[in-house]
Amino acid sequence: MKKLVLITLFALFSTLTVYQAQSAELASGTLQGAFSSWGKSSLQGDWKIVEENGTHYIELANSFRAKKGPDVKIFLSPTASTEITGDNAVSGSVFVKLISDFDGSARIAIPAGTDLSQYQSLVFHCEAYSKLWGSSPLR
Repeated sequence: MKKLVLITLFALFSTLTVYQAQSAELASGTLQGAFSSWGKSSLQGDWKIVEENGTHYIELANSFRAKKGPDVKIFLSPTASTEITGDNAVSGSVFVKLISDFDGSARIAIPAGTDLSQYQSLVFHCEAYSKLWGSSPLR
């Protein structure tokens, strides 16, 4: 009887299909922080953009570190990262999220309908004081 129950349970579990979300990496890079007056970078770490079930996410790696500040936000910018300044960081950009955690990994949804092909850079910017925290090219 025990063998029959075990065989039946094995047959049941062996036919179960486990759902696993499909994700694809669309871009990745390393953040280049702007340097403060005392020579320390305001931002560092790796990131990637993934698509999962039709939604795009920015995934910050565990290596992500940023200097704390007020109103630090993530944007996707149409400007090349080498040309971004505190003054033009948000021109034509799409707002993604206000930063609340300045250390470690995070997964941040990109607003639905955002056409990533229209943007060249991932930007961290203190909008209230027009201070660039840092950026990274998307391609």
